[in-house]
Amino acid sequence: MTIEVRVHPTPWKATFPLDQVVRLGRDRSNDVVVGRERVHGRATVSKVHAHVQWDGTRWSTLNVSDKTGLLSVYEPGYEEVPLEPGRPWVPVRHRWSLSFGRPDHLFTVVFSTGDHHGPGVAALGSDGLHTLEPDSAMSEEDEPTAALDSMVSPAFTPLEIDALLAYYSAFLLLPRPAVLAPRSHDEAARRLGRSKDSTRKAIARANEKIGSVAGAPAIASGRNVSEEIGRWLARAGLIDLEHHLEHHLEHRS
Repeated sequence: MTIEVRVHPTPWKATFPLDQVVRLGRDRSNDVVVGRERVHGRATVSKVHAHVQWDGTRWSTLNVSDKTGLLSVYEPGYEEVPLEPGRPWVPVRHRWSLSFGRPDHLFTVVFSTGDHHGPGVAALGSDGLHTLEPDSAMSEEDEPTAALDSMVSPAFTPLEIDALLAYYSAFLLLPRPAVLAPRSHDEAARRLGRSKDSTRKAIARANEKIGSVAGAPAIASGRNVSEEIGRWLARAGLIDLEHHLEHHLEHRS
């Protein structure tokens, strides 16, 4: 079980085992060197700025810098938020990013792992559907993005998954896009390779299934698309399927 780290937008990436504390910062002695480029003549990333380590079930990030406002965390479905010095943070799911530096010149590191349980774990119910249950062992000191309520995943067809990705794949991207919004019906149809009417029918069927889930956005009905639905899908992990995303981006970019 390992974690994969990629420095965006360079091609550099590496994997690290569970027993290693991954150190990030501008000094070359770090495991991940980021922020060596000066901004207006000044360094905006500390020599050692963050530690990422495995705590037994989750990968936790700790801001070890003494500089405020220079580290933010993001995972699909949630807001990008600052992580202040001395504060830990645990993502909910298995893909997230850290952004170092000032807002006008960020250095971003993307993380991906297959072994991160987050504050919730997925169990297979007797009906064959995945149920997301809260992790009762999570300590009060953990700082996850959010705990997961129990939720049954709708049984989307492959076409409905592709349609959801055609509209909402931007909500899964790391790092966070500057503009985060669903695509139009015309653009989604082009990416899906189907007529606009067929694409609208597919999203309407997906909305009907989304609307049957307790706590789903009320706007998920008919042929509606919205940021609220996109964030909810990503947060719930219902379209957080990397192989589907990679296939989608490869063939429809």
